[in-house]
Amino acid sequence: MEANRRVVVCIPAYDEEKTIAKVVVGAKKLADPVIVCDNGSSDRTVESARSLGVQVVRHDGNLGKGRVRG
Repeated sequence: MEANRRVVVCIPAYDEEKTIAKVVVGAKKLADPVIVCDNGSSDRTVESARSLGVQVVRHDGNLGKGRVRG
C-alpha cells in the first residue's frame, strides 16, 4: 500500500524581488505547498511572494542561509 505523500518546497530568499516570482511559479508546478522563507529582505521580496499566493515566513534580520534552512 502506497503512503500518501506530498512535496513541499521551501525557498530561502534575501532581497530577491527581481527573481522570486519566476522561482515561485516554477516551484508551484512541482509542489504544494510552496513556502518562501524571507531572511530579512529590505526590498519587496515578501510582497511579491505573497501576491502569488504562497505562504511566507519572515525573519526580522538576515540570519544566513544555514539558519533559514534549519
